[in-house]
Amino acid sequence: MKISVYIPSYNQSALLVEAIDSVLSQTLAPHEIIIIDDVSSDDSVDVIRGYASRHPDLIRPIFHETNTGISGVRNDAIEAATGTHITYVDGDDRLLPDKLEKEAAALREHPDSELAFSNYFNITYDGKSIDTWIQDLVSPQGDIFEPVFSRMLPRRDIFRFELASLDAVRRAGPYDRNLKIYEDFEFKMRLSKTAKARYVNEALAERRCHDAGLSSARVEDHFATLRTIARKNQHLLDDLPGPARRRTRRLLMNWIAESAVMSGRYALNDGTRSMWKRKCSATRCFVFAAAFAPDLLTIGDFYRLILPSRTAERLCEGTSDSPVSSE
Repeated sequence: MKISVYIPSYNQSALLVEAIDSVLSQTLAPHEIIIIDDVSSDDSVDVIRGYASRHPDLIRPIFHETNTGISGVRNDAIEAATGTHITYVDGDDRLLPDKLEKEAAALREHPDSELAFSNYFNITYDGKSIDTWIQDLVSPQGDIFEPVFSRMLPRRDIFRFELASLDAVRRAGPYDRNLKIYEDFEFKMRLSKTAKARYVNEALAERRCHDAGLSSARVEDHFATLRTIARKNQHLLDDLPGPARRRTRRLLMNWIAESAVMSGRYALNDGTRSMWKRKCSATRCFVFAAAFAPDLLTIGDFYRLILPSRTAERLCEGTSDSPVSSE
């Protein structure tokens, strides 16, 4: 097994050093380390060149001339990889020393599987442990398409830092460059459709939690993006038996409905738009939520949607913003 590891880089030079060192410290040495810089404005390029000069037979730097975003970086890394398997660590995260060794062993023990993933630690910006992704549970394995598509893995999250055969990754198709958020979720829907998975029940990486990525996106972008992903990939459900197809779609839509409610509430409070535009946007969000998870909506949501602001707030003071009954 020859493992290609790629590292996306963008304006994180201090953390990038930790990411690179964590790959160099693996007990199972990688076949190659591909570091792709997406036009950083800090000293990331110098950092990468320094590592490449010290490890010329291992580290392959790629420097973008124009910024492509994370999907473009991942696609270029996959295209450049020459190993039989591929994994990654983002430029602000870290792998633990035996990550490659233990996931590779899982794949060797189960030759019918093309994908291995493990638990991971969530850490603060300065590296302090917060918790682990999976707690007191074991992730499903084998055919995991349905729980991935419906976002039903532990904590309704997705696996990360996966080790997969390069053939499976390329068979899944490229990351969608039109997606600015949730591009990893959308890709893993497609990857898990054909690749059987093995789960290593141990935390083997550290994921840094800070104000970048999803948390910095506009609230309404979350809902819009998730609806796009659901529509684009609905055909992946076509070959499932009827009950499984309906259940999987319903679970995904229930999860997206949570984003719809937050987006609707955000729209109603968006002072940069006219009241008409606010309420039109909120109506679209609440109608979606009402169709798939009406219990998430409250009486106050409807007061704020259909009544003048002062009247709605006065009425809301007399309620507990109780959920709307689904009966």
